[in-house]
Amino acid sequence: VGSDKEAILDLITSRSNKQRVEICQAYKSLYGKDLIADLKYELTGKFERLIVSLMRPPAYSDAKEIKDAIAGIGTDEKCLIEILASRTNQEIHDIVAAYKDAYERDLEADVVGDTSGHFKKMLVVLLQ
Repeated sequence: VGSDKEAILDLITSRSNKQRVEICQAYKSLYGKDLIADLKYELTGKFERLIVSLMRPPAYSDAKEIKDAIAGIGTDEKCLIEILASRTNQEIHDIVAAYKDAYERDLEADVVGDTSGHFKKMLVVLLQ
């Protein structure tokens, strides 16, 4: 019949990221299903993207955004700059690890393959 989007939004936004991750784990334990997959099935568009992003640990959300920024033709340079220039060294390390875990690819190699010139060099420095 559909989902109660307002209830989903209220429940998810009133919790910390740590609590949302715990909710995903509890859902898996109770129902044997992946909550994020079920949310993707029930929701669509930008609302789905927002909710799914909120349910992931921050490093995985950033990894997903970077993957989307370099996917296909062209590069979303603003996205790369926003994420890589505003995160701490530890957060960058976590993003690199999350990217490797989620996509089984090397983030630096993917960024190098999609960018060029001084911009590429700057991103490599930020990733290191």
